[in-house]
Amino acid sequence: MEATMLDLLNLPVFGFPLWLWVIVVGGAIIVVTIIIARKMEFEGVNLTATPPFVTFRFKRKQTLRVSENPKGLAAPINLTITGGDAQIAQGDGARQIQTHGAPYIEHAKTVNLAPPERAPRGSAAPPTRTKHYVHRGKIETDVRAALAQRDTVAVVGVAGMGGIGKSELAKQLWRELADAQRVIYLEVRDRSLAILHGELARALGITFPPTATDESRGEILRAVFHDQPHIVIFDDVYRVSIPALKFLIPPSPSAALITSRQRELGGGVRVFELDVMDETQSFELLREAHNLGDVIAREEDAARELCRLCGYLPLALDIAASRLRKQLHFSATPVAAFNRALENRLKELQRGAQPTRDDSITANIAISYDALDDADRRRLRALAVFAPSGFAPRAAGAVWGETEADACGNIERLQDESLVMNAETLGRFRLHDLVRDFAWLKLNEVGASETTNRAHCEFLIALFEKHSMDDLSNAPEVGEELDNLRAAVKWAREKRDGEMLARLATTPRNWLYNIFRAWDDWLGWLNDALRVGKDYDPRLKANVLKAIGDVQQFRDERDAALESYAHALALFRSVGDRLGEANVLQAIGDVQQFRKDNDAALESYAHALALFRSVGARLGEANVLQAIGDVQQFRDERDAALESYAHALALFRSVGARLGEANVYLSLGGILRVEKKFDQARENFRSALASYQTIGDLYSQARALYRLGDCDADEAKWRDAVVAYRQAAQIWNDLGMTNLVDEILRPRIENAEKNIA
Repeated sequence: MEATMLDLLNLPVFGFPLWLWVIVVGGAIIVVTIIIARKMEFEGVNLTATPPFVTFRFKRKQTLRVSENPKGLAAPINLTITGGDAQIAQGDGARQIQTHGAPYIEHAKTVNLAPPERAPRGSAAPPTRTKHYVHRGKIETDVRAALAQRDTVAVVGVAGMGGIGKSELAKQLWRELADAQRVIYLEVRDRSLAILHGELARALGITFPPTATDESRGEILRAVFHDQPHIVIFDDVYRVSIPALKFLIPPSPSAALITSRQRELGGGVRVFELDVMDETQSFELLREAHNLGDVIAREEDAARELCRLCGYLPLALDIAASRLRKQLHFSATPVAAFNRALENRLKELQRGAQPTRDDSITANIAISYDALDDADRRRLRALAVFAPSGFAPRAAGAVWGETEADACGNIERLQDESLVMNAETLGRFRLHDLVRDFAWLKLNEVGASETTNRAHCEFLIALFEKHSMDDLSNAPEVGEELDNLRAAVKWAREKRDGEMLARLATTPRNWLYNIFRAWDDWLGWLNDALRVGKDYDPRLKANVLKAIGDVQQFRDERDAALESYAHALALFRSVGDRLGEANVLQAIGDVQQFRKDNDAALESYAHALALFRSVGARLGEANVLQAIGDVQQFRDERDAALESYAHALALFRSVGARLGEANVYLSLGGILRVEKKFDQARENFRSALASYQTIGDLYSQARALYRLGDCDADEAKWRDAVVAYRQAAQIWNDLGMTNLVDEILRPRIENAEKNIA
């Protein structure tokens, strides 16, 4: 074997023995390896017990740090570096260079930096909460268009809370844009500017000098963004991070999308306000987010109710859907069952043992609440006493203990925190339902519910007392308070405070009777005031009984009404309240007139008129004179009726009582119609209708409309009559007064249509 090997080594190859070739080639390989190792700064070999068993060590390549234009160096540079304390940059294109040591003086020619071999493509894809994204409509289209124009765009949840979908919108735009453009996604929250700068630098493939300041890092980033256009998404910017935006936002032609709970993001930022989802969007998210399509299809009505209970808030809908998914086997109607459990929404709208802001509505709202100072936390808690439909600034000021002007400023600040949102009515504001639940929870935690609710009740009583003779024509803001009146009554009921309940149910009497006409609610409040209130003032109790009689009379419960009036009359007389006595006597006369007991009615009216005049109550005097005129008209005593109406009209005008004025026009039109003066009758009916529309009396608008229809029917203008009757019927049907439609309007409509045919 050895002889054979020697023979092989001695074989001639190109005229030389093989062994010589082995030595030459092997030496060449060694030389090349040494050269490469030196070039790559090879340090040594590591042996390991696991694959790949052998690894090679190289020195770390030192990066040249440049204060701007990170493209690399191409042009020649002449540097003169000296010691000393000063650092001076002179010459065209002079710039600072990190030297890891002494200061220097630099004299540099223009520096041209070569582009990197591969341009950075932006950041990695941000995580999303759900796999299914629901398009947000016009705002999404507007934001996308603004980004295309390279505007700086901010998206703010106008619903006043986190979880409204700002981040999901931003992430959806990232997915759309990342394939064609450089897009960087950065979650800001309250992280430090240095950390945010570092993440941007990594996404861009650059480094900063160790001694760089916020300003110098910002300059470096602006230079990079100017030369390498990006779209940068700054997601979830907390209030404390807003000042840092000036060191983060890129210049044109780059663009930025900023999402925040804050509405004020600094100058130059165009703000779009993102609202909660509409019902269609909410329904889609509930159905698709956790594959609940079949369940939702079976319980569509319950699913729509669930959307409402979630306040159409995307985060709440996502949490509800994920929880509902786990409860499908508990009930044949799982959506309806889940809805019943949402009586305590904040407790149910969370998931997991230790829920985070993305798993709990309470935790999510708490982020905004905790960012407030103590005074604004107190203000937010107090707003929980108002109805979901909202509040006026002066009402907020009343429960905050401050002026309306101060309240306006504080509401504006809470709006900037996205905790208060605009209500539908101009000049009014509200809390999102879930924010209101949160504020109510906090109000009870600090033990301030009693004093705050009582302040709300006193505000409403003072408001209705001040505007007791007004209507929607001169006090439209009072007409917005019915829901708050209901909320205050609910609290007084729960406290079993009969006196407060009685005051809340009687002070707004004229508004409840003439404008709101919430008969069932009102009667319930009055009866509860009698039931739970035992020892309050007899005059107040008499007012409750009088109001009960008014409701009973409107509901055609005349005997019950007379009984209530009798008890009220006795109480008013016992305390010497002549105004109360006069009001009851007039009401008794109205029942007697309805029953066509006209002599008794006139006697009651006469006593009431004398009492009104004795106390100088001109509005009461006018009401009685009109009622007397109605009796006289029924008796066909037209001249006497016209005289009574004339006196009543003058008094109504003198006190600015538009409702009374309209009622007189209606009565005058009736006389003129009997006299077949149809044009004059129509003129009075139209005057009455206009006044009813101005003050917002829907019930009486229908009364005026069907009387106009009667004029048309009298002149055989049957088609016009049908139009007027149907308009009146629509109003009464909307008010739930179907009995009046059946009794008064349906026969008229049928007769008119019969004549048309």
